[in-house]
Amino acid sequence: MADPGIGNLVRYWLHYSNLASSFFKQFGAARKVKDDYEKQVIAVLQQNNMEKAIIQIHNGRLQVTDKKEPNQLSLSKIEELLHGYFRHRGGKDETIDIMTFIRSNRGYTVHKALKQSGGGPPPTGPLPPLTM
Repeated sequence: MADPGIGNLVRYWLHYSNLASSFFKQFGAARKVKDDYEKQVIAVLQQNNMEKAIIQIHNGRLQVTDKKEPNQLSLSKIEELLHGYFRHRGGKDETIDIMTFIRSNRGYTVHKALKQSGGGPPPTGPLPPLTM
């Protein structure tokens, strides 16, 4: 016999899963709009030769800076860099052996998770109080 509280737990999981998905979409949209405004502000400052200007705002200041972001370090990028290393160093290129070792010993973490598939829109209305 199934636990009678499982229905409530599943409803809460669905509610918060949908809420997280909604927040993630909103975050992505807000980030894109913010990035668009950032590009516009920087473009105007550059056009007016004011790239070094400091703009006072209510809780601090804004200024144009150079932001350094490292490239993603994927396995294909590591392989490309290793080929470059061995080419620069000279001698035998051991990239294939190293990559084979890395791929075979990479390992994974496995954990249980709920996976939602199909289904219609989420039910509306208040959720019952959570009791355990």
